Amino acid sequence: MAELQIGDRIKVKERSNYTLSGWEGEVMEVKEDPKGWIIIKADKTGYRMAFPESELEKL
Repeated sequence: MAELQIGDRIKVKERSNYTLSGWEGEVMEVKEDPKGWIIIKADKTGYRMAFPESELEKL
């Protein structure tokens, strides 16, 4: 993992019945603990949210 870096533009991967699918944002932080988690700032709301890196794709 660790493909994403601070400042990268991302999109939440599509998943059926998942409200946040397709949301876009910017990587704000790459966590070391717990490893593999990314903090993003969502464009739609401006909120900071945490996702496993495996659920995000780089734009």
